[in-house]
This record gives sequence, structure tokens and C-alpha cells, in this order.
Amino acid sequence: MNARDKHAANLLGASALLVTGTVREAVTGAVGSAGALGEALIAIKDQPGRTADWLGGVLRISQPGTAHLVRRLTEQGWVERSSRGRARPLRLTPEGERVAAAALAARQGALQQLIGRLTGEQREHLVAISAALLGPEARSERLVATLCRLCDRASCPQCPVYEEWRQAAGSDTS
Repeated sequence: MNARDKHAANLLGASALLVTGTVREAVTGAVGSAGALGEALIAIKDQPGRTADWLGGVLRISQPGTAHLVRRLTEQGWVERSSRGRARPLRLTPEGERVAAAALAARQGALQQLIGRLTGEQREHLVAISAALLGPEARSERLVATLCRLCDRASCPQCPVYEEWRQAAGSDTS
């Protein structure tokens, strides 16, 4: 790796930390609590009816951590668990929907401030670079959910992650 590549990699890492910290702070402020609560709300909003096991896999937390998280979400009145069968699908309550929407809005506002520093041309480059980095990571449905766990999918109708996974899944079944 030459010096220019090392420099680019270093800047990518620092940029990732900036974006991660900015998003985490915004979501935490909207939810009123740090940790995985905001991510869980947004993931459940995006894919209602999934199980706690699925949620734990998407958030990459242990089974005991997932159980604690779901209990906290339920105690807050943000999530309800179906009593159907062993799987017990998770769904947001109306209050959970409100908090998830507030978290997404806070996330979007924070990200808008960051991209506001870029020119239109730089934003176009950012879209292309992001698609090139994210698309190949979509190797399974769970990885798509993991990568997009804080996304407002309505803001990304041509999601490179989902599109890459859809194409790969379609080619696997041929």
C-alpha cells in the first residue's frame, strides 16, 4: 500500500468515526437514551414482525443483551410482542412509531449538516463511493438489515445495499 492509499484509508476511517458519532449523538438525543434502543426502534420500524433473535443478529448483540433490550423497549411502551407462537414477533406501538420517527428525523438532520459541507459534485461522488463500498457487503438479507439498521429507507429509493443483495439473490436462484 503506497502513501496515498494509506492516507485515503486513514481519512475514510476518521470520516466513519465522525459520521458514526454524529448519528449516535442525534439518535440518542431523540430517544433519550444511549445504546441500542434507537437502532432497535428503527430496525423494528423498518421490518415489523421480526423476532427478537432476528433483532439481536441485526444489532450484533448477544441473546441475553437482546432479551434485556426487548424488555427495555417493552417497558418504555415502544414495542409489543405478539403472543402468537414461540417466535413472538415484535411490533412498534404508536408511541414507539413516534419515537422511531423522531430518531430518524434527528439522524437525517445531523447527516444533512454534514453533507451541507459538500458541493453538489462532491455529493454525487459521495453517492458513487458509498455505493461502491456498501453494495458488495450485501451478502445476505441479515447483512442488508445490519448495514441499513439506521437508515430511513424512504430517503434511499435506489439503495445500493438492497439492490446488490437483490441481484445476488436473483442470480443464486437461476
